[in-house]
Amino acid sequence: MRGISNSIQFHKKILELQNSIINQISMNIVEDSAKQSLLRDTINQSSVTDLPTQTQQTQAKPSFFEKIKKLFHGDPIQTCNRIINLNGVVEPENNQHNRISNSKYNAFTFLPLVLYEQFHQFINIFYLGLTISQFIDAFKVGFLIGYLGPLALVVLLSVLKELYDDIKRHRRDQQINACLYKRLTQNGLVDVTSGELSVGMIIQVNSNQRIPADLIVLKATEDSVFLRTDQLDGETDWKLRKPLSITQKLDDQFLMSTGIYLKCDPPQDFIYNFYGILNNGLNKEPASLENVMWASTVLANGSIYGLVLYTGKETRMSMNSRQPKTKFGKIDDEINHMSEMLFLSMVILSIIITILSHPPLQFSTISVAFVRYLILLSNIIPISMRVNVEFGKLIYCYKITIDKEIEGTIPRNSNIPESLGRIEYLLTDKTGTLTQNDMIFKKLSLEQQTYTYEDMNILRSAVSSRCKIGEKQDEAVLRDLLLALALCHNVTPTFEDGIKSYQASSPDEIALVKIAESLGIQLESRDQFSITINYNEKQLVYKILNNFPFSSESKRMGILLENNGQYIFYLKGADTVMKQFVHETQRGFIDEECENLAREGLRTLVITQKILSEREYQIWKQKYEQALLAEKNREKEIKRVIDQLEKNMIFLGITGVEDKLQEDVCQTLENIRNAGINVWMLTGDKIETAICIAISSGIKSASQDIYIIKEIEDEQVLAQRLQQFGSRPNALLVIDGVSLTTAFKKESLFFTVSTQAQSVVCCRCSPTQKALVTECIRKYTKKITACIGDGGNDVGMIQSADIGIGIEGKEGKQAALASDFSILKFKCLNQLLLWHGRQSYKRSALLSQFVVHRGLIISIIQTTFMCLYYFLSISIFSGTLVLGYATVYTMFPVFSIIFDEDVENKIAIQFPPLYKTLQKGRDLNSKTFLIWCWKATYQGVVIMILSQIMYKNIFLIVQTVAFTALILTEYCMIFSELNTIHLFQILTTVLSTIIYILTLWLFPELLTVSEIGWILLLNSIIIVLISWLPIFLVQIIMRKLYPDDFEKIMKSVKRKRIRVDLFK
Repeated sequence: MRGISNSIQFHKKILELQNSIINQISMNIVEDSAKQSLLRDTINQSSVTDLPTQTQQTQAKPSFFEKIKKLFHGDPIQTCNRIINLNGVVEPENNQHNRISNSKYNAFTFLPLVLYEQFHQFINIFYLGLTISQFIDAFKVGFLIGYLGPLALVVLLSVLKELYDDIKRHRRDQQINACLYKRLTQNGLVDVTSGELSVGMIIQVNSNQRIPADLIVLKATEDSVFLRTDQLDGETDWKLRKPLSITQKLDDQFLMSTGIYLKCDPPQDFIYNFYGILNNGLNKEPASLENVMWASTVLANGSIYGLVLYTGKETRMSMNSRQPKTKFGKIDDEINHMSEMLFLSMVILSIIITILSHPPLQFSTISVAFVRYLILLSNIIPISMRVNVEFGKLIYCYKITIDKEIEGTIPRNSNIPESLGRIEYLLTDKTGTLTQNDMIFKKLSLEQQTYTYEDMNILRSAVSSRCKIGEKQDEAVLRDLLLALALCHNVTPTFEDGIKSYQASSPDEIALVKIAESLGIQLESRDQFSITINYNEKQLVYKILNNFPFSSESKRMGILLENNGQYIFYLKGADTVMKQFVHETQRGFIDEECENLAREGLRTLVITQKILSEREYQIWKQKYEQALLAEKNREKEIKRVIDQLEKNMIFLGITGVEDKLQEDVCQTLENIRNAGINVWMLTGDKIETAICIAISSGIKSASQDIYIIKEIEDEQVLAQRLQQFGSRPNALLVIDGVSLTTAFKKESLFFTVSTQAQSVVCCRCSPTQKALVTECIRKYTKKITACIGDGGNDVGMIQSADIGIGIEGKEGKQAALASDFSILKFKCLNQLLLWHGRQSYKRSALLSQFVVHRGLIISIIQTTFMCLYYFLSISIFSGTLVLGYATVYTMFPVFSIIFDEDVENKIAIQFPPLYKTLQKGRDLNSKTFLIWCWKATYQGVVIMILSQIMYKNIFLIVQTVAFTALILTEYCMIFSELNTIHLFQILTTVLSTIIYILTLWLFPELLTVSEIGWILLLNSIIIVLISWLPIFLVQIIMRKLYPDDFEKIMKSVKRKRIRVDLFK
């Protein structure tokens, strides 16, 4: 690659001419076509040869394995800086495609991967082994359909579900990849799809179009444009973007032919930084975040030409996309445990029968006998349990989606709806979650006096002060503070249909701009170059020299302005960082006043200013520009120069704004606490503000004391304080960020003690600390933990929790997009947890155990049959009957359990202690599992023995009577276990009964059954009554003698027994 200096020497005259003409264009002097033609001819002669081009070195040919890897994974992400010429040449060469692919499979990988996932599960592998065994004569015990049928049905349903989901993903990908854009070429604009874009292309993007790849703005229809970034960072405010000044003044046809190139960083995942240098051969211009647009954002206004920087998996969006951690509910672990216990029971039972059958003492004979018995008892493990539960979860999520009480709620993870019913710890953010993130101005605190809404007249008179900016009189300081409110911000006024609104990254800033406006300092307009205000009925234009936006690391923002030769630097931020920039004598006041305001529940900002002379500014500007162009340690150099500007600031005052509580927060938190859920509040605010919100929201009850652990860095001191807190059972623990950092060094002690408290408030928490607290609570309690938040700083804890709940708030959608369930308001937790969560868990617990009962009872009948018939290893029922039993005869009546309701909606909300009964897992545990096993064992033995007694040696009739009694017993068990009889249950039971009768009548030979007469039917009903009625009566008696917590609570509640509506 030829160097820039050699190119200048070789084409000195050409470049001088080029520079002269470009400068004239930038000064708006060149207007006639003759000069533009001269520019085009001149540049065309120099652009290709003079600028950096691709390396001519011969690259090593990729190996065969590298080609295969590239075929499946694409080109690797480059890790070196890249140089992009505006003529499309890129160094080093980049072949990264821009096609989006969110699908999991393609035509070649679908079946292999889906089948791998299906047969990765133990139950499916087990049944596959059973199916294969039926091809071996020694192990063949029945019809192949009896084993292949259930397996094929379960796998087919799962494959179809995956196919449906992936087809939807493919369609979404195709829609995005087929979006048309205009590409700038030497021959003008041509159409290009999003998927065809590559690095080095220049494309046109119009208003409301999605940004298809990472772009740098070369030219815009306006000096600045706005960008919507909510799909990238979750923030709903519009971001200001501006074109590079070197290319902004060029005509469209010169953009591709100019001798200009951009050097930029390699792809990275940090969306708030970008460093590049645009070079036209003579002048350099630094490029930063304000010049770029990341993929998946949306251009809000105007039209731009953008140079493609990164495509495909090199874009910021892709590099920030992480494969989400798959979450599974506790009920999935409990079902797996049940499957393990069933398998163990089946093996033990097979061993016992093998021993009792007295086979010849030969290993091969014993092995064959054992395997045959194992196959005959395989129904103990219900293959359909997982499918029933998974489809049940989809129904639960659908019911959540259509619930009008919590309209707008979106289940984003269908794996864990039951976990909503067993939460024991709720960790919540404060701002925007418990509060509305709607700021109202309350106070201005200066060293001399504090001002409130009652002092509006005094404030208005201060606006009219004739004192010079920077004077030390009280009136001048107050006026400077009010002026700072109108100037020190990143607020942009927008107008739609003549209505004025504000765009900003923080509602705090909007509140302060509005209070300044009410006092007579109106923000008229703002662009990348200036801020215009109406002050004392005069329009003042302040030139924006530099702007330093707020970040979570710096916790402050600054802006450097110039007006009529006066240079002013404003700086505002959190008190913890702002103290270091003011005089030592003022730091004590800042601490004390911020604490006082925080006790009132107000959010505070410290505001300062600094007056610079033109010489001071020019010296600083030179240093700053050098730092921007630094090739190495650019971030450190920039920070060092900015730090110099922030020294010796003049303290103006402190603002206090109030963040109102969300609607029905107090009632919702009271219900949650009464439901047995421990509430933790994790916030970045000060201790005093957090305590105030904890009291007003009800996190702290009236009877609780407050125990504060603050600024402790010594581990031993912290241990002593925690021991003291442990002896105070009814206290609210409040701990700050410094002490929390120390607590993580003794995390076992801290979380053992703190988790015993009903409520804890963690203040000054960083996003990382929030996530760590969540992980530690899960680690040390082993209990289900939910986290709820509304901002990007809450994403870490939301993803770390068992259940992440995001609120779509004023801070954007990032938390909602990263969550398992997104809601619109905090009060939605009432309906989501106490109703949907509770019902989902109870239904799945009953459904899974009933499916176990359904498989176990037929295996007990088989076991009893083999014992009665001298351990004959044949199946009592034909394979077709067994298949029908697992599908059309019982599947839908059993699945109707998912519509059961033990209480009405309003009762569940009215009595939160009903939720507490689920937290101990009494609906699904080893005890309930054994009870269901006992029911199945009793009923299976009774059905088989009574059938044998009634029809002794007539095998065909014994089989028919036993199977009929088995079907009817299942129907009776469903009705006796349900709390509410509903229409779907009745219809599915009647329909299944009709199907059974019709199949017996139409296909008796296929099912291998005898004719059913009235005597046989009557005998079957007698068997059913003997097998089912005693269990039903015992259940009623036990509930009367030993009522559980649920029955005690519901004694006074009248329940509706019959329901018609399913999806309400």
